[in-house]
Amino acid sequence: MAEVLTGVNGQILRWARENYNMTPGETAAAIGVDEARYLRWENGEEFPTYAKLKKVSEVLHKPSALFFFPEPPQIDNVKGDLRTLPGEVSNRLSRQVIQAFETARSYQMDLQELYGVRQSVLALRHTFPTEQEALCQYFRDRMDFPISAQKARHSDKVVFEIFREKFYELGIYVFKDAFKDNSVSGLCLNDDYFPIIMINNSMSFARQNFTLFHELYHLIANTSGAEIIRDDYYIYLDEQQSHVEKACDSFANEFLVPMEDFKTELKKQPLDEMRIADLASLYAVSKEAIMYKLYTMKIITPADYNALKETFYGDAIRNQQKKPERSGGNYYYTKLSYLGSKYTGDVFSQYFSGKIDSYRASEMLHSKVDHLPKLESVYFRGVK
Repeated sequence: MAEVLTGVNGQILRWARENYNMTPGETAAAIGVDEARYLRWENGEEFPTYAKLKKVSEVLHKPSALFFFPEPPQIDNVKGDLRTLPGEVSNRLSRQVIQAFETARSYQMDLQELYGVRQSVLALRHTFPTEQEALCQYFRDRMDFPISAQKARHSDKVVFEIFREKFYELGIYVFKDAFKDNSVSGLCLNDDYFPIIMINNSMSFARQNFTLFHELYHLIANTSGAEIIRDDYYIYLDEQQSHVEKACDSFANEFLVPMEDFKTELKKQPLDEMRIADLASLYAVSKEAIMYKLYTMKIITPADYNALKETFYGDAIRNQQKKPERSGGNYYYTKLSYLGSKYTGDVFSQYFSGKIDSYRASEMLHSKVDHLPKLESVYFRGVK
């Protein structure tokens, strides 16, 4: 007979569930019990078994011991960081997206331990140009990566990794994760010292490039944020929130596809469907970004642009067909792509110097201790 727990606090069950915007029915289904039974746990009428509490812990992303506390802990809700999103939107974010915000917070703490006090370029916000084109040029100059170099790469994936390393040098830290929710392409947590951008790895690399700069503008504007793929949420935004989101999109588009350079490209060949695809490839962006540029230039109508939105949404998501595994195991290459080479290298440097032990290194790398040797091997094979 399964042993039933006593003393599990139903209030904490409810607090943890609501933290992730989950209904009782969704939570019960994820745990593997019927809704009525789960609600009896929340109401203190029954208690879960040890096995079910372990599943509760996995689903609600909280240690089992927490559910025995007399009252919920005083932990800031990540939704409080999202001033640019109203409650009607933030209260509908999925558990997976909120967990991505929590992961971003854990990276902030890891970076603080790794580097101590390390000021980001964002601490200089008061010196940034206010005009958009000048602001884009300011960051181009700081990154030392002119538009000609971006266009010469002919790979949206390569361009993303170059920008990622440039961001790191400016004190803006970019990580990836599988959000398991394709409604959000990325998010950011604002901070003067350790600002974090998290990219949904399920998005196309072209979309990842755009999201990178959408989130950068959130940070420039001194806000945390999330890039939601579909723009029907705009109806819930107030005037200021709408202004920030539109400014994020406008900045990302202007940075990646500078207007003056784009006008020069348009003169080279007649504009047709193939030419639009070529321009997207040239700038390492999506066809949506090119069409948006044409829309802002009044070359295509709002009706033309809106008619293509469903196609854009589909293009944003990467082809998830299985690819042959590389030697050493796909898991380790994926993990390294999530972490980035600079962060991974600095964690290993601290580990080899004895400043952190294997357990702390594995925590910083969001991996298991027994995976550390293989992760190390794959990392150093890649940097040779």
